[in-house]
Amino acid sequence: MSTHARTWMLLAAFGCGLSLALPLQALPAPGPLPLPPAPETDPMSDAWITTRIRAALVPLQRDAAVDVRVNTTAGIVTLEGVVDSPLARERVLERVAAVRGVRGVEAQALRIAGAAPYP
Repeated sequence: MSTHARTWMLLAAFGCGLSLALPLQALPAPGPLPLPPAPETDPMSDAWITTRIRAALVPLQRDAAVDVRVNTTAGIVTLEGVVDSPLARERVLERVAAVRGVRGVEAQALRIAGAAPYP
């Protein structure tokens, strides 16, 4: 094969490769798909609220300061269990009230250890 023919074959191969690569370069780089934002007006589900509250209470439970059970119905959170001090009770109530979607908190069954039931 002559040098001239070899040159044309190399140029043809290079041109084919280049023509295949150019459309790929024109495509935008793939990235993560954007998630639609959660509307602020939609009420959060009770299960979501309960899960967020349980997560918020983990640091207090890890310190053995609280033993709280959480139930949520229509955004109203019912707490029951035992805390070791009035300060721990207030911390629990603050964390629960800070969760988005909580419409109210019923904590009559949340007792302080060694004290009479909270009125």
